[in-house]
Amino acid sequence: MNNYNSISIFRNGLLEDARLYGDGYDFQVSVNKKLYLAEIKGIREKSGKFRLTENEYKKALEYKNDYIITLIINLNGIPKILTIVNPIKYLKFEEKFIKSKTVKEYHLAKAIC
Repeated sequence: MNNYNSISIFRNGLLEDARLYGDGYDFQVSVNKKLYLAEIKGIREKSGKFRLTENEYKKALEYKNDYIITLIINLNGIPKILTIVNPIKYLKFEEKFIKSKTVKEYHLAKAIC
């Protein structure tokens, strides 16, 4: 949040935190009457992979050039910011289905009182 003005496409923009909305992006950045949706991803090394949730992927498809992945790479060293406009067009994603773990619960056998 403190460094978005250092990213050329967001420079002099107005940042709005959208993380709690669950809309498929982390921030909205308004720059000269243009609205960008920014999703932030981190990679510990100088290169690596990241994933998009189904919701993030759908927003990227819908908003195309207005959807921007902002990668913070080399988190274990000196971080560097990399932006990817229209990630669906320029990166290859594979659809994967992830099964949720079974959650164990303990239910009371008989009512109290």
